[in-house]
Amino acid sequence: MNPSSDSCVASAIEIRTARADDRGPIAELMFSSAVDLYSYLYQDRALDFLRYEFASGIGIAGYPNVTVAVLNGDVVGVGCFYDLAQCQKFRQESFVNLQQFFDSTELPAVFERFKPLREYVQPPGEGELYLANFGVAPALRSRGIGAQMLQQKIAWARSNGYAVFGLDVSVRNPRGQALYTRLGLSVRREINFPLASADLPAARKMELVLSKLPR
Repeated sequence: MNPSSDSCVASAIEIRTARADDRGPIAELMFSSAVDLYSYLYQDRALDFLRYEFASGIGIAGYPNVTVAVLNGDVVGVGCFYDLAQCQKFRQESFVNLQQFFDSTELPAVFERFKPLREYVQPPGEGELYLANFGVAPALRSRGIGAQMLQQKIAWARSNGYAVFGLDVSVRNPRGQALYTRLGLSVRREINFPLASADLPAARKMELVLSKLPR
């Protein structure tokens, strides 16, 4: 890949909060961030639920809570950044979306699959800005878009007093972990999914310390 073409792409990227009328593979990019997990939770309706939640405007994947990278009018990168208070609010809203999207015959099984998640993906810690649903269009990976999104958010987190920037990455995603490592994050712990029969990969919690929490 020509480095100069990568620079042109990066300079043409607009990073902003998503809008309801944004176009592009938004749900597909969020799905790509955790294919195994989303497929386990929602099975063959994962993409449809992500589209529903994005359009709803509430929940973790609701459009006002999604940061997008836009190139020539199309979304080519996505990420959801939130802290502990926002996480609690978003999870409550996502619960509402689940109740509205799935019918009464499907909901019990969906909620049952959510139970092991409490140990597997934990909420952000105090003073932490957390990243979920991070993905870049396959044709544009390794061209600086993901790094640009993360660097912008890390700088924002520092200026807004956050102590830690964190995320979880699958052990099956070495490419993602390599990007996070280049940006200064390091692995703090590795958590196996508590239900072995689900065949989900272990998750590595990675963090970048931004500042010390005030005493």
